[in-house]
Amino acid sequence: MKLLPIVTFLALSFSALPSIAIAGRAPAERDFKIVEREQNKDTGTFQFYRRTLRGTERTNNSMNRLSMLSEDQGKYPTPQSACGPTAMLNILVWYEKYGLIQPSFRDANTENYKFKLFREIDSRLSKQTGSVRTEENGVSDLDTAMVMDAIVRENSKNEVRIHTDIIKAPLKLNDLIDTMQNFRSGYLIVTPKSHSTGKMLNDHAATLIRADRSGYITLATWGQLYRGLLKKRPDGQWFIPQDPTHMELKVQAMMRFIPFRPTTPEDR
Repeated sequence: MKLLPIVTFLALSFSALPSIAIAGRAPAERDFKIVEREQNKDTGTFQFYRRTLRGTERTNNSMNRLSMLSEDQGKYPTPQSACGPTAMLNILVWYEKYGLIQPSFRDANTENYKFKLFREIDSRLSKQTGSVRTEENGVSDLDTAMVMDAIVRENSKNEVRIHTDIIKAPLKLNDLIDTMQNFRSGYLIVTPKSHSTGKMLNDHAATLIRADRSGYITLATWGQLYRGLLKKRPDGQWFIPQDPTHMELKVQAMMRFIPFRPTTPEDR
């Protein structure tokens, strides 16, 4: 999974959204940003840009997120697009369960359904980048933002779009707590440290389940729930799990998704 140089600019532009209105009140209309891209006619390369849409954030009981899945990537085929599909699967199934979007497929067998959705996510990410990616060279965060927006838009009959925040480490506790509201979701891009060798492994995406004021964070990854604290070390920010059998994770960034209903399609 790659973090592009444009990330810092986007993070500054995207992460200034105000918190949702007081519980019980309708969410206020405001500006949201979606990621789009266009191809340079001379070079053939793609350039990302932001489009502003007015809209209102979709509301949800924040406690519902405790039912979010933690799928084990090892149960699925090796993805063409590296670590993102499993984290996105956890989030999209949660969106479906609580009515934000309609299911992508019809299958009475839950495992078959999740497998089909995983393959759909992975295929879209690979097509978005224009080439097959490896675990060492995954899709960019901006491509991921576009794919998440496209899936949600299509499965909500064009009623819901996705605003994406890309926040580089070191993360603040408030960055995580702010993600606990409504249908907001996200995942941390981390580098695990091997228990057996002490070496750093390939970058990985861990879905954010919960963060509280005491500083504890719960992540969904490898079919388990990792609970722990963020700690600053000389080489960067780390997630230190309570369970000694879980791997320590060096934090690189967080992808945060905020579903909203557009009220006007015009650029601002």
